[in-house]
Amino acid sequence: MLKRLFWFALLLLATAGCSAYHKELDSNPAFSSHRFSYYDVEVAWRSEAHGNTILVTGTVSNLRSYYLRDFEITARPMDQQGNIFGRQTYADFPTYISPGRKEPFKMAFHTPPGIQIKQIHFSYYYWLTEAAPQFRGNEDVPTFGSFTAKP
Repeated sequence: MLKRLFWFALLLLATAGCSAYHKELDSNPAFSSHRFSYYDVEVAWRSEAHGNTILVTGTVSNLRSYYLRDFEITARPMDQQGNIFGRQTYADFPTYISPGRKEPFKMAFHTPPGIQIKQIHFSYYYWLTEAAPQFRGNEDVPTFGSFTAKP
């Protein structure tokens, strides 16, 4: 009995070590409101098609108790085969995004005639810092992330 209890406890500890943060990506249809959330960042956006232009507007939210410094988000629209038809980086966020704060972003993509955008690949980059210091030091932690979603 003691041997079984030992193996059960060992199995329980081993499976707990395999856990990871949960990524949330909605399954809404294209050109409706979308949301992606992962650990410390939430990205919400909506795409609108105007002829050959796709306008992506949204917000970035800081879910952590730390500051996000120098946040950048890049979007790449893709067709059904995965061909990329542009790339745009938005980095006009405040230097520090404080905990619980939402910051807006806007991007526009011009696509060739006859091309239908089926997915957008987003990637983001920021530094995680405990407080907004008076000067920039080397104590911050770089963080990256990416996801692919419907427009």
